[in-house]
Amino acid sequence: MSALEDAILQKRNTLKTDRLDMSFGELMNIYEDQELYITPEYQRVFRWSDFQQTRFIESVLLGIPIPPIFVAEDDDGKWEVVDGLQRISTIFSFFGLLESLPEKNNSVLTQGEMVKELEGLTINTLPLKLKTTIKRSVCRVEIVKWDSQEDIRYELFNRLNTGSSPLSEQEIRNCIFRAYSVDLNQILRDVAQLPVFDEFINPSVTKKEQMFLEELVLRFFAFKNLDEEFRTTVPQFLTEFMRDVSKGELPFDLEEERTSFIELITILNEHYGKQLFRPKGNFSLHIFDSIAYALPKVISDYSNNKDEIFRLIDALLVDQDYNSIGTSTFSNKRIKNRMNRALEIFTGA
Repeated sequence: MSALEDAILQKRNTLKTDRLDMSFGELMNIYEDQELYITPEYQRVFRWSDFQQTRFIESVLLGIPIPPIFVAEDDDGKWEVVDGLQRISTIFSFFGLLESLPEKNNSVLTQGEMVKELEGLTINTLPLKLKTTIKRSVCRVEIVKWDSQEDIRYELFNRLNTGSSPLSEQEIRNCIFRAYSVDLNQILRDVAQLPVFDEFINPSVTKKEQMFLEELVLRFFAFKNLDEEFRTTVPQFLTEFMRDVSKGELPFDLEEERTSFIELITILNEHYGKQLFRPKGNFSLHIFDSIAYALPKVISDYSNNKDEIFRLIDALLVDQDYNSIGTSTFSNKRIKNRMNRALEIFTGA
């Protein structure tokens, strides 16, 4: 067997999957039995428009094939919807089953693209035969077992997460690494929900839904604790850092790191406000990453060194060598060069 064939075989053997064809009626039953979760706290909430919901229900009624629903099975055999959240939520909303989102229950259909007569219909006014049609319609459920290796699960989620409202990389990380001994997820969520952090970063609604704030906290922790240059892409580096911390394989004091980070963002917000990372309007991720990497390496006690922090950051922002490196967040070389230049500025090298 060649090295290539052996490598592929090893990866195939680490992935445990299954698939079932289930009716929406069956999915409703297991949801009501609390064996199916569709709105985990780390996932985007159900946010399809009335038009999108009507279009999907119209497709089901007409027998148009629909994409599979993708779930992760945990140690207790319960399922979490990873891909297909909007589709399955549409059905449950129409039937009034979304207890956690009562304001979105019992949705009202709009005019269909192919069946205009759907307009104004609810579960109570839809003919019984059509209700039964929806319940008996079959959906493919793709299952990834929770004991699959986490790197394979991450890749699978990332590659199959292709629906109209795909999860961001951070949403996927939160799904994958939620069940380990160190709950880094909770720290990321706690900080992301702080009003001072929201005010400081000033993200759009879409960015917040995609867990941009959580990812920024993760980026800060990861780059702060980076001693050597990372040799992978930034997304992979962040995933590996979150995995190692969550599994307890990388020393990380959650409370100390959380407290220190909140102290720093509070100081920076009071002095700079949201303009710090928006010198030209859009959020400059490279400035955030550079500060996260370089500042903690020269200053650890933020509260007693405010003036020095501001002096260093001001010097960074106007440094010609730093600003001439470029702004691409997708080039590893540029990211590393910017971080190294920031450290040179902060250390006076």
